Order: sequence, then structure tokens, then C-alpha cells
Amino acid sequence: MKKILIVLLLASISLMATDGEKLYKQRCALCHGEKAQKNPREGVPALAGKDATVLALTIRAYRDQDSRIGAYTMHKSSQVMEDSTSGLTRDMIVAIAKYISGLK
Repeated sequence: MKKILIVLLLASISLMATDGEKLYKQRCALCHGEKAQKNPREGVPALAGKDATVLALTIRAYRDQDSRIGAYTMHKSSQVMEDSTSGLTRDMIVAIAKYISGLK
């Protein structure tokens, strides 16, 4: 039973990594580059290798922007980022953040 659980856990981690890569390429790569090393505009640092927790919080903040106030806590309002992150679930955000964090 333990072996089955370990195999299932490893498979789910592997799928999450694949999903993170797939989601990144679909939603992020155009502006941030294939390996998250592109600066989409001046003042925006490359994302590759950044802490996964910080990345996940940032992605969530952009997803949850409130257009009534024009900004969400630590970020300026960004329609491009809001559109790119719209519809992402917590698990999808975590997968993308872990993928980006693992890039060099």
C-alpha cells in the first residue's frame, strides 16, 4: 500500500511540473520568454529562479486585482497580467510558480 501511495505521489508531482510548464508556455512565455529570462518592460525583472512562494503570491495578486480601486496591494494594476492570470486556480498558480522557480 505504501508503495502505491508513493508512486501516485510521484506521478502527481510529475504531472504538476508538466502542467506548470504547459500553463507557463500558454499564459506567460509571450511576455516573459521561454525560460522566464526576458524582461517584458523596463523595471520588470526576469522571473527565472525566483522563490516559488513569492511568485505564487504575485500571480495571485494580479489575478485578484480589483478594478474598482485600480490596484491590488503591492502591485500596480495591469490589464495584461489580469487577463493572463484570469481563471487560474490555486493549484495552477502553484504549478506555474514552481516551474518558474526551477528555471535558471
